[in-house]
Order: sequence, then C-alpha cells, then structure tokens
Amino acid sequence: MGERLAALGRAGLLSVPDARLAADHFIALTFGVALSRLGSANAAEDTRVRPLIEEGVRAFLRAYRPT
Repeated sequence: MGERLAALGRAGLLSVPDARLAADHFIALTFGVALSRLGSANAAEDTRVRPLIEEGVRAFLRAYRPT
C-alpha cells in the first residue's frame, strides 16, 4: 500500500512525504476505526462498517491532499 501511495504522490495526486506512514494513517483511519468501534471491519457482515471506512478515506484525502 505504501508503494501505491508513493506512486500517487509522485503523480501529484497526494502529498506523501513518508509513504509507509501514510499507509499506516490510511489503515488507522479506515479499518482501525471500524475495529476500535465495532470489533470488526467486515463491511459484508455489518452495515455500520462502510460509513466508518468512507469517512476515514475522506479524512485521509483531506490530510494528504496535494499542497
């Protein structure tokens, strides 16, 4: 995932000074929040997971938007 985020940074689509940290942030803001709140990140089994992941993606994109 870090490699992909680095590629998006090189393409100017994200600001990614540290790709591994960015990947950690992405996981924490998405699946980490779902696991913390619900004990699961399985959107197929729990309809409450998807909105948490979507909001995490939005937060990540705000934090890593190109400057």
